[in-house]
Amino acid sequence: AESYQPIQSPSFMPLVMCPSEECQRNKSGGRLYLQTRGSKFMKYQELKIQEHNDQVPVGNIPRSMTIVARGEVTRQAGPGDHVSVTGVFLPMTRTGFRQVTQGLLSETFMEAHRVVRVKKMDEGEEEGAELSNEEIEALAQEEDFYEKLASSLAPEIYGHEDVKKALLLLLVGGVDCTPHGMKIRGNINVLLMGDPGVAKSQLLSYIDRIAPRSQYTTGRGSSGVGLTAAVMQDPVTGEMTLEGGALVLADQGVCCIDEFDKMMDGDRTAI
Repeated sequence: AESYQPIQSPSFMPLVMCPSEECQRNKSGGRLYLQTRGSKFMKYQELKIQEHNDQVPVGNIPRSMTIVARGEVTRQAGPGDHVSVTGVFLPMTRTGFRQVTQGLLSETFMEAHRVVRVKKMDEGEEEGAELSNEEIEALAQEEDFYEKLASSLAPEIYGHEDVKKALLLLLVGGVDCTPHGMKIRGNINVLLMGDPGVAKSQLLSYIDRIAPRSQYTTGRGSSGVGLTAAVMQDPVTGEMTLEGGALVLADQGVCCIDEFDKMMDGDRTAI
């Protein structure tokens, strides 16, 4: 005999005796075994999303939410991506003894129906921002094209022409090359040094806002583990996994570290 058992949670207790009326009436014994050929398996993924820093009210910390994706909705985004999720907001049900001790408070999650990666810029800033190929070629022919692009970075900050040019090159990036089999990285690292109150942090915040993929952190409260990676236990499978820090989330992008001199020497070496 075959019996189909629906699974509603990551863990389940397999049936030992057949629950059909015929087996209950005949009181026939026997053990049930899992038939993988007749079972239905579905891809499952849990995501943890966090709201943008520029949308957090003053004095609060960014809120986070668990996203459950099934089927073809899985593997639509990676760590550090900016996503737009459409789904159903549901309470997380408990089974067994946890259901008795749960009480009136319940954890919540969102069952994702659609996950789309989006750009980091606001919608109002993206309207009319795209240029045609002819317009880009016309701008590139101008003599002061480099100066115009540099001055467009943080236009509310006066001066700092050389600093803005360096940050512009940082956003554009270099080209990786391998002469004679030796790889030369095209990454550009910029260190801003100066007196307090000369808009260093404001320039970092502007770069963090306009870069397609970026992370902003401060050296005073950051550790080497928080910047690189930390070993964590997966709450679903119980296995030990690596949880990426600021540098991992900003991979192929820009990582802005403010107050770099306030970091501990050991944490600075971990970078």
